[in-house]
Amino acid sequence: MNIQFKNTVTAEEYNKLRKEVGWHPLENHQAERGLNNSYYIIAASIKNCIIGFVRVISDGGYMALIVDVMVSPKYQGKGIGSILMKNAMNYIKTNLADGLTVMINIMAVQGKENFYKKFGFIERPNNMDGAGMHLWLNPFN
Repeated sequence: MNIQFKNTVTAEEYNKLRKEVGWHPLENHQAERGLNNSYYIIAASIKNCIIGFVRVISDGGYMALIVDVMVSPKYQGKGIGSILMKNAMNYIKTNLADGLTVMINIMAVQGKENFYKKFGFIERPNNMDGAGMHLWLNPFN
């Protein structure tokens, strides 16, 4: 398997992978705006086809959020997600943390919590932290 990595994707490539993993696609202009405003992007491709993706959003100070962790179902279980996560974590440690305190957040898809535990993430709620929460504005039909 000849995997290549790159730091840009088009809205079309991004939405294609979203569909493959069972997520709703976004309007291309909305996806493009989100991609362009990302702190860091890493994508895995085979023969110019995106098969995996991770994106980091950050305030550039002390908060980072890892989002859009996706691997095409036909390539899951082959370590691609781990490579992408390690790359994103390393980027945060090197370019944002650099020895300083940084909080990295992630919202795991149900059933994938153990994958993220391998990178040091802890589940919420726990004795110190409440439950993570979210709100969708104008949810998908």
